[in-house]
Amino acid sequence: MSLPRPASRHELSLLRFPDRHTDWVVVLVASLVTPVAGEELAERLERLHQAVPLVGATLHGETWLPGELGTPVVIDDEPVGHSGLDAPFDLASEPPLRVILGLDRRRLALACHHAAFDGLALVAIMTALVGGSLPVPVTSAPPGPAGSRSALFRRLLSPADRIAPSVVPPSRDTYVTEEIELSGPSVTARLAQACTGAAAEHNRRRGARWRRVGISVAKGGPPGVGNVASYRRVDVAAGVPVAPLVAAALASPDEPTEQTRAGLALALARPVVRRFSDSFLISNLGRQSLPNTDRLDFFPVARGRSAVAFGVAGVSGKSSTVSLRARDLTRADAQGLLDDTVRSFGTGH
Repeated sequence: MSLPRPASRHELSLLRFPDRHTDWVVVLVASLVTPVAGEELAERLERLHQAVPLVGATLHGETWLPGELGTPVVIDDEPVGHSGLDAPFDLASEPPLRVILGLDRRRLALACHHAAFDGLALVAIMTALVGGSLPVPVTSAPPGPAGSRSALFRRLLSPADRIAPSVVPPSRDTYVTEEIELSGPSVTARLAQACTGAAAEHNRRRGARWRRVGISVAKGGPPGVGNVASYRRVDVAAGVPVAPLVAAALASPDEPTEQTRAGLALALARPVVRRFSDSFLISNLGRQSLPNTDRLDFFPVARGRSAVAFGVAGVSGKSSTVSLRARDLTRADAQGLLDDTVRSFGTGH
């Protein structure tokens, strides 16, 4: 899709979002079978730019303009945790995509501004950068039915409980990942149940309240490179089975109001936006086919009072992972929460 162009409805729902404390940086990391040279990576990125101009665009107001590509950064260390990976984007002066290659040229990390790209778009970009086919741009389809506002009013009156923070929270986001065996139906719904159970135990150990659970579940859009993903909200009393509600929400065509019409309502919500926060977010990218790739680690945005996000991704014929990103949890606390989630999923609890 050629530039310049105005921001789409999905893009505007983030660019106008009332939470001004969130940087909206999404991270995807690939473990490569064989190393890739920095020069070859730069050439692939340039070819991608020709096919998808948005990877080099800048944003002026609410209009994307053509721009120059960022240069891939090559480091000797693990790219997750590198200060330049998840730093805030200045979309007026830099493109919405960063590329960092590290650890013997076998760990390739992408970071994007979520207004420009969703998780599946990052997979398509990663596919091109590891030697696969070039993707095509995609933009928002016409909106579906707007979801009921009653759920928003319920959250306003009775906010979801947060996952208890660490006693001394870290100075920046924490990232942890574990491999997991995924099979059977309704994987996302069952994982949401496991996350809920692990969070309940985490809060119980800390004497923190866990009565109202609020979950956002990502829902992918049409294939291509852009931001066309949606999500569904699930609110439930603690102890009520989560999996059936998540499965039903994902099957619903209803979209959140802020994605069907990103206007005045978002601006008016700014003073109370934290009352709408989730207990956690979960996003499952499914199993993907990428050349020269052993594993994907996916870290969605962690935001709101709780600021905990679970990301799930797999490579066809190889491993799947569940990752946790948290703003207010130390590595030890985040690892404990993730371990409990994987254990709960494995036992079906």
